[in-house]
Amino acid sequence: MLKVKFAAAAAFIVAALAGVASAQQPAQGGAPGGNVPDGKIAVINTQVFPAQINELKQRYEQVDGQFKDRYEKLKQLDNQLKQMETDIRTKGPSWPADKQQQAQDEYARLKTQGTREFEDLKAEYDRTVDTATKPVRDKLYQFVEKYAGSHGIVLVLNLAGAAQTGSLAYWHPGSDITDDFVSEYNKANPVAGKPK
Repeated sequence: MLKVKFAAAAAFIVAALAGVASAQQPAQGGAPGGNVPDGKIAVINTQVFPAQINELKQRYEQVDGQFKDRYEKLKQLDNQLKQMETDIRTKGPSWPADKQQQAQDEYARLKTQGTREFEDLKAEYDRTVDTATKPVRDKLYQFVEKYAGSHGIVLVLNLAGAAQTGSLAYWHPGSDITDDFVSEYNKANPVAGKPK
């Protein structure tokens, strides 16, 4: 009974994913009757891409460098707030009421300022990362298609996304193409100063 439920769930997931994949692909001549082509199903862990795809890693490092000074200023502000909080908690009871109030007001002002600066920095960082990495992400998508075609793979599931949504109940470790894909991509797209 469990096998039947698992097979039905797997068939539903594969059908749904195939529907999504076919909706994103131009119509191709397939077998009559809409038969699914023979091939393998593989998983890939895209969460490792920023650290292991050399082109992507380089872009992230460049963006990080652009925001390093602002990030350091926010870290200093955070440390200042932690010290102020400790002082208010430990020394504050011995201060006159007006000094306590002044310290709490200054703490609240700096915390609000820091929160706003952090939110602004994060939004700008995210936009910059998106802009800087989009060309590489587009190349990665095209490379996945080429890789799958050359390895007889008809469906590639994003392991991280599938695990998060709960749409992947099991996968055989041998179906994980992440390491080989990363190696082939880095070989085909070398980055200056990085080993091939």
